[in-house]
Amino acid sequence: MGHIKYSSIIKGVKMDFLDKDILEYRKNRKTSKFNNLQTGIYVNDEVIHFVAIKILEEKAEVMLPDTFVDMPANLAKLKYMSEQRPQIIKTSLDTTVNFTFSIYEEEFSEKEIGNTIQQFKDLIQKVNPAYVFDELVVDKERNIGWFDFKSYGVDEQIYNIMFVKPIDGKLMHGVFNCMYRDSAEWKDAAIQVIYSMKDCTKGE
Repeated sequence: MGHIKYSSIIKGVKMDFLDKDILEYRKNRKTSKFNNLQTGIYVNDEVIHFVAIKILEEKAEVMLPDTFVDMPANLAKLKYMSEQRPQIIKTSLDTTVNFTFSIYEEEFSEKEIGNTIQQFKDLIQKVNPAYVFDELVVDKERNIGWFDFKSYGVDEQIYNIMFVKPIDGKLMHGVFNCMYRDSAEWKDAAIQVIYSMKDCTKGE
C-alpha cells in the first residue's frame, strides 16, 4: 500500500485557496470600478450597462439595463395572471429579472408616500404572512418610498422591491424582482434604478 503524499494534498488545498483569493480579488476590483449607473454595475460576473428611457407616455424617465426588453405579451400573461397586470414590464433576456411600472388616475402627492408604502406592505403581509420583509424606506429628497421582501414561487424564492412615486400628480407603482439567490448581486443596482426615476412633467 503506497504512502499518502501529504505534501501534495496540502499543496493542492493551498492552490484551491489561492485560486479563490484571486477570483475574489478580481471580483472586488470589478465591483469597485463598476458600481453605479454611469459606469455600469458589476452583477453576476458581468458589467451591466444602463440607459435612460422614457416610460408612461414619456411622463417619467428611468435608467434601465441596456439589454432589457419589453416582456412579450404571452409571457406576461403567464407571469402576471391577473388582468390587472403591470402596464410596463421590462425584463432581462432570460426573463428572471424584471422591473414593472404602472400609473393610476388617482391624485397622489409626496406627502402621501409614507402612508401609502406602509399600507402596501401591511396588505401584502396580511395576505401572505409567510413572506419575509426587510427594509422600508421613505426618501423625501427623491420623492420615493420602497420596501423589499422575500416571496415564494412554485419552485423558487423570489426577491422583490415595491416602490411608489408621484408622477404628474398621480400614483406611480413599480416592482423589481429577481431570484432570491441573486438578490445580493442585484439589490444595490435595483435601488439605484429606482432612485433614478424622474418626473418629466416637473422637469426633474
